[in-house]
Amino acid sequence: MMKLAKEGDLGLFTHITTDSLGAPFIGQLNDFPEAERAIVWFGGQIARVVGLMPAANLILILSCIVAAVSFYTAARFWKISRLSAWVFAVVYAFLPHNQRSLDSLGIIFTGLLPLQFYCLWYIATVQKVSWRSFRFRLTLLIGLLSGFLSIYWVFFFVQMYILALVCRLLKRRAGSITALIPVAGTCLVAGLCLGSFVLYRIDYGANPAALVRSYFDIEIYSIKPMELLIPHWGQDMSFFSDFFSRYYEGGRINVGERLWGIYIGLVAIAGLFFLFFKSIYRQIHKRAPSLPFLAACWVIAYSSFGGIHAAFSLIFNFYNIRSTNRYFVAIATLGFLYFVFVINRYMRSWSFGVRLGALLLIALLGLMDQSYQNYLYPRYDITTSVIRERVMADRDLALRLEDRLEPGAMIYILPAQDFPEPLVGRGAWKLGFFIYDPIRPFLHSTKLRYSYGSNKGRAGADWQLDVQELPPREMAATLGSYGFSGILLNRKGYGDLGKQLLTEFAEAGWPMEFEQGVGSEWVFIPLKPSENPILPTLTPYALSAAQ
Repeated sequence: MMKLAKEGDLGLFTHITTDSLGAPFIGQLNDFPEAERAIVWFGGQIARVVGLMPAANLILILSCIVAAVSFYTAARFWKISRLSAWVFAVVYAFLPHNQRSLDSLGIIFTGLLPLQFYCLWYIATVQKVSWRSFRFRLTLLIGLLSGFLSIYWVFFFVQMYILALVCRLLKRRAGSITALIPVAGTCLVAGLCLGSFVLYRIDYGANPAALVRSYFDIEIYSIKPMELLIPHWGQDMSFFSDFFSRYYEGGRINVGERLWGIYIGLVAIAGLFFLFFKSIYRQIHKRAPSLPFLAACWVIAYSSFGGIHAAFSLIFNFYNIRSTNRYFVAIATLGFLYFVFVINRYMRSWSFGVRLGALLLIALLGLMDQSYQNYLYPRYDITTSVIRERVMADRDLALRLEDRLEPGAMIYILPAQDFPEPLVGRGAWKLGFFIYDPIRPFLHSTKLRYSYGSNKGRAGADWQLDVQELPPREMAATLGSYGFSGILLNRKGYGDLGKQLLTEFAEAGWPMEFEQGVGSEWVFIPLKPSENPILPTLTPYALSAAQ
């Protein structure tokens, strides 16, 4: 998507179309909402200056910077000392959530959370909302920026804002109508970013195959509260190993995005402990529970397995907001902020040197705790040299294809896969040819067109699944009649590394011309494109959707 933004095919508010994908049609990516559209678009603008790969890494770094600045600013507004605010801002920037990889680019952009919570606290507690107030103008700005985030975090901010308004109404504070303006701004910006998808659906009809969700997704991607507290390093510590092995090896039910987990870190856990203890104390003394306590309780009750979100989804038969496990970072933020508040107050009378030493020690332990899994057990345990070899191999393949073929030439990718989420059915990903591997040559191309890349479920994308089931001789002839100049086959998508299929192509008169890539994974088979090509279907792309 960032490549499309770089080339001008993905704008902030327009339909997403491209000549580079979905050949021989114009690639359409408007059935599956781009949930992180603004973030991807911004990355594309950076890519125009520094290149695609550096831009993706810069966006990752920027997400951490935004988190640190947001935390520091919110802490200072709450009158936390500069020293405490800066030290813990750095630790907060490296929460486990923020250390996810490039395939989670939009999801990890949650750095506004500290300032969002500050603005929500302001809306819930200020006696009168006024345009003249700096804090109201800040809330309006944060509301507008929140509209550009992933739809998950837009939805989260809106629901928390509604709860803040409810608190305000219960206290009968003035200015509740004015207080609606920031959240209205959030909805307006989010609506503009997602409006093109809605209009596309209105113009061309629903495409139920493009985004497949069910109640199962709601439950399997929810929060299991216990896992907020289970550290990744537990099994590696001999003193705790028996306890943690009972959990990990005792037949636990896997819930959530298991590759990343939802552990919030010791600092946030300590903050939640202080928060809950303080709230119990307030209840005993017949005082109202604090707003951070109510917010934490709501997020846990809403996002947990079989919780409020599951009930709402079932009642309204709407399952597109499924991964509420991602809201664990909001719980971590609340715990983190409260921990810093408690520590800052406790250390207020300490000398600067002692306070600095204590803060640095806590920060070091916090960073070690939060980074343990990603440093010792990274999801992608691949050396930089291997990654570089793979990227350079893909680049060299694209360059060779562009030297070999005319500008605008069309290439058919085998095996054919759905886009996006090729998880089930005929277009599911195959063996070692991973979910989005077909997009790799496109990332380095500037002149070629590829069959892969249109949203699944419509005739303009699903035709390629029919073609790959044809015998090799008929497949080559059919693709030639459509105007394709070649077939790009990836060996990893076949149990025998494509040997039988390549032999059949050769026997039919279509031998491979070259093989390239790491382990010669890519094989190019040249075709003879028709001078008067026809389309795979007479139905225009957007008028026929699978039901």
